[in-house]
Amino acid sequence: MNTVHCKKEISLTKAEKEVFEEHLKQEGLSDNIWDLFEEWVDRSTSKVDFIFLKVYQDDSLIGLGLFVKIKPFDLGTSYSSFRKNAFVKKLTSIISTISSNCVYISMRNLITSNLTRPFFYKKPEMEGTIMKAILTYLKKEKGVDMITIVDTSANETHYQEAGFSIYPSSSEAYFDASKYADISEYLNEHKSLKKNLKRKRDSATTEVIRGPISKSDQKQIKKCLDRSIKESRVNTPSQQFFEDNIFETEVYNSDKYTHIFIRVDDRIVGFHTYQISGENMGGVLGGFGRNYSRKILPYERIMVASLDYAIKNNIKKVQYSLVDNYTKLRLVNALEPCGLFFYSKNPMNRFVFNKTHKIGDVFKLYSLEKQGLLKYGTK
Repeated sequence: MNTVHCKKEISLTKAEKEVFEEHLKQEGLSDNIWDLFEEWVDRSTSKVDFIFLKVYQDDSLIGLGLFVKIKPFDLGTSYSSFRKNAFVKKLTSIISTISSNCVYISMRNLITSNLTRPFFYKKPEMEGTIMKAILTYLKKEKGVDMITIVDTSANETHYQEAGFSIYPSSSEAYFDASKYADISEYLNEHKSLKKNLKRKRDSATTEVIRGPISKSDQKQIKKCLDRSIKESRVNTPSQQFFEDNIFETEVYNSDKYTHIFIRVDDRIVGFHTYQISGENMGGVLGGFGRNYSRKILPYERIMVASLDYAIKNNIKKVQYSLVDNYTKLRLVNALEPCGLFFYSKNPMNRFVFNKTHKIGDVFKLYSLEKQGLLKYGTK
């Protein structure tokens, strides 16, 4: 019959993972790509529910999407202007609770470990069929008020055909590590950075390690993380859930992840954690003690160290998620354009989103990138 349909499930078996081996090979990934999402699935709550959306052709699994169901959706997590005003933040929280909107977002919206699009196909030629099935299912899902997906702009045809509205987003930033035989080649392209790092080299040490991370170091990186979240231009729609659970996962309590620490007097003043999967290295989480930023350049040191590690370990791509600051934009050597795709059956939700998206975090990142490219040039 060749009927295509979707199912929501909270587990992915070994046999089901093997269905997507060809897809992973094509993307240069290994099967540990599932680890981080499975950590979140295991910690799902009634308010923040991580799900596998599986696509079947008759009884055969052919596709997969990674999604998060959030209810109620806190409007404040998408608008930094709301978060920075105590009264507006409180009012927004009350409105969010009363409206109790249920929102589906893709894994990529979480701006963490974006090693791949959150869609997987048994065979590449099935992409159109699978995307249509997923988007159609989401649109028809009972009780869903809104759907927001950050995805690669090259795939926007799928969303247009499904009736989604398209809004701008900043690009995904990454290093194409295959361009270099040695980190010196990259630094020669950034003379000012090379000079500054050399001048400050006695002020800080750079450490690249595999976990598990000691409890004392975890406390230090949590302080860096808390400071960065407070100053961040963007929060994820499940920010609090993420903060409450990340240190209980295997991210810092196993050898599955790689960490770069910048220390001053043995104190961690900046860190970034990565998931390495096949030929790809994706940023999971990072944080910085802002007081040190101008003095010893921890952000720049970490980015250079990650590229150096990639070059030495035959990793082709180091992904840094959406452009959210000028330093990232200036230092990476490649960008992947993305879009924000939105759908709601409710005309009021569509009207409100359309009128407010320009004060949202994602649009602000888009504007920041646009201004930065005018200033620093295109990649």
